[in-house]
Amino acid sequence: MQSEKIFNLLTQEYTLKLATTKEDFYSVKEVRKNVLLPKYKNFSTIKDEENFLFNDEDIQSFIYLLEDKKTKQFIGTARVFFLNRKTEKQIMPMEKYSHSKQIKNFKQTFPICEISRFALSRNLTNHKNFSLIQLRTYLSIALMVTTRINFFLYQYSTIFSIMEFSLDRILKRQNVNFKQIGNAVDYYGMRTPFVIERTKLLRDTEENMGKLTRYYLKQLCQNPEPFWQFIDNNPYLERSDIQLDRICQLFKTYGDDVDLELLLGEKEIITEL
Repeated sequence: MQSEKIFNLLTQEYTLKLATTKEDFYSVKEVRKNVLLPKYKNFSTIKDEENFLFNDEDIQSFIYLLEDKKTKQFIGTARVFFLNRKTEKQIMPMEKYSHSKQIKNFKQTFPICEISRFALSRNLTNHKNFSLIQLRTYLSIALMVTTRINFFLYQYSTIFSIMEFSLDRILKRQNVNFKQIGNAVDYYGMRTPFVIERTKLLRDTEENMGKLTRYYLKQLCQNPEPFWQFIDNNPYLERSDIQLDRICQLFKTYGDDVDLELLLGEKEIITEL
């Protein structure tokens, strides 16, 4: 089946990894340098290349890498920038540029996040089962799945993004139904601010992204220590903020097909006395 081929593509041929080490963050900068910098280099706002590639906003983020397992090369990255009551920055990157007054209406409940710095290499290896356009589409889905993974780990109320309408159309085909909350602005090209509630994203994308999300959450459960070290080293996070221990226990108890509401912590677990 096509769905199984896509799942195998995004787990066996490519893999997602949370950046936790100096080497990982160097790889993040390299992907951004190869993908984003050439695209944006003519914009006057990029006055400091090093600061563009990695800055203090990245400290307030979960950053994921997408690796081609055959070549051992990182070919994509995505950033989940978060705000909670402790974060130094209380304004999202997109708030600086979108001028959307509606954003404040969705910032009442913390934590919240913005997905940004979405980068995917154009130098992809040809695939025997998928065209280049299909391959880029499925790898883009993998990068979007990082948001789902983070929603289980750290229960954000809302996700924001500022993006081209073309990307919004691609995401809608995968049931990622963002709501527009402002007019397009010139932000490295014309971009439009969007928002989506956590529960809507998770439920609407469960059918086509649920299995992939569970796979990566279970992978994290099998080797959680680097993740916990990352949490301990982050000045804005505490272990008590994170749902990983609870999720791992659910996998042990119920297996790979654990109920979505249980993973979300929204369904009561009834135990026999």
